[in-house]
Amino acid sequence: TEKPSTFMDDLRFAAMRALIVTGMRGGEVALLPVDWKRQRTYLDPKGRQASDSGGISTSLMVRHFAEKQQEDESDSRVLREETQPVPEMFRTLLTETLDHVARITEPLRATLKLQCETGRLLPWYSLDSVVPVIEIYTRLMGNPFWLKMDREPFIERYRAGFDPAVLAELHEYQHERRRNGELTLDMAVYQFGNRLKTAMLKGGTSLCFRNSDGTPVKRLDRMEWHTTHLRVDELEEHIRLTTPTKVPDTTPLPLAVGAVQPWEFLFVQPKRSLSEERNDGLCDVTRVMAISRPDLRFIGVGLGYDKNLASLFEKYGETDEDRALSMEPHMLRHLQNTELFRLGVADTIISKRFNRRSVAQSYEYDHRSLAEDLEQVEIPQDIEIMLGQKASTVARLIKGGKANGPIVDAFRRIQATEGDTAAYEYLRAEADGFHATPYGHCLNSFTVDPCPKHLECFEDCRHLSATDLPENRRNLTRLEGKFKLALESIKARPSTSIGWQNQLDHAEKRLTGVQKLLATPAGERSFPDGVDLSLPPERGVLDD
Repeated sequence: TEKPSTFMDDLRFAAMRALIVTGMRGGEVALLPVDWKRQRTYLDPKGRQASDSGGISTSLMVRHFAEKQQEDESDSRVLREETQPVPEMFRTLLTETLDHVARITEPLRATLKLQCETGRLLPWYSLDSVVPVIEIYTRLMGNPFWLKMDREPFIERYRAGFDPAVLAELHEYQHERRRNGELTLDMAVYQFGNRLKTAMLKGGTSLCFRNSDGTPVKRLDRMEWHTTHLRVDELEEHIRLTTPTKVPDTTPLPLAVGAVQPWEFLFVQPKRSLSEERNDGLCDVTRVMAISRPDLRFIGVGLGYDKNLASLFEKYGETDEDRALSMEPHMLRHLQNTELFRLGVADTIISKRFNRRSVAQSYEYDHRSLAEDLEQVEIPQDIEIMLGQKASTVARLIKGGKANGPIVDAFRRIQATEGDTAAYEYLRAEADGFHATPYGHCLNSFTVDPCPKHLECFEDCRHLSATDLPENRRNLTRLEGKFKLALESIKARPSTSIGWQNQLDHAEKRLTGVQKLLATPAGERSFPDGVDLSLPPERGVLDD
């Protein structure tokens, strides 16, 4: 909903859209290849377009490099190529987004390809040539403004769509003004030149300023920067020795067969784009020399990884609450996984979409609520009508393996010996024996008497089933902390009285129960050997 204000933010916005639409890992989106688009065509048995027979004729796939695909003892650096189907509802959005990224980063890829093929930092010039300082300035610093001028019209036009053609027009505009006699340089160019001059005077570099014919400039006390040049081979050596952070990433990444060249990635970007991101200017992607291969960090910075750099939330949030937000890229993977489960997509399809090796991994990403889980559990319609709402809920809990207890044991026993009809009849009579407590699920009927544990379910109650619901876990974790503090307080004031020992035993027993419940898998009973509270207590001699 917001318009990106920098080239790098435009890339981050696009990466975020891709994360939301694909559910890929952050590193997989960062390393998307520019050749990402794969299209499949489908025909019916007669060889005609499948759409003529009620199917689909084409589908879009995203070629990407999947993470966590290594075999045991295999090389973790090797990229594994996979494809992921794009749902039709996201096809236009994803295509427009990634095509836009490919268009605005094309000059960077062209430069990086030339650098990889030649092994040079400044491959546009021969090694023995001399190049004006005002031209080298943009190559090294990325700042396209080397002449003093009104910047805003060009900044606004470029930020409207980050069209590289605007940068080419800006470059030609400044040369035209220079040819017409306007020679006042931007202050940043003077600073750049003076830093180099200081390094030369102090012996910090073997670089030297030269005239247009290649001869060294002898007097450095007063420089005419318009006519000052640098020799290319000396400059490349200076960059490699003194500013290695500006050396482009030219090392290919290995595939199982072959390799991926740096210029084949989609999200290539300028290295240290300070002129744009720090100084609120522009970075000339058509001329800058320092180019980096993408990695997860450029997405992470946008989401709030680095507290020293402003995230997308801080830059574009409308309220203080918005600006304080942060997130992990993996949250979007969890979100899509859960939504696919919620929509009833088969777990096998979900697992294949996310390049998982087992269906069980997909369920680890399933964050549906209990009610949403139960909606996917089917029971016969006639049985559901007979049972009613509450008994149907209990039936789904049992069928989904999310409940245990005496009622469940009795249901399964009757089902095994007398059949489904008798078991469901029993369940209808005991349907009120399901309760959602602050600590888990209780399957005990309190129609006649209230809970004898006073909802202290963690005190060896055999009717309690553990859950993985966040609110239950929070309640138990909070209780665990309180009981630990109570034990510390009791032990800090030792006594020989019976009351002190009772307090200690009471706190220790409940702490043990809470910890056992926290360690119990969802759907299992923590205290299967506890007292059966559904049975009336034995009568004592004083009860007559």
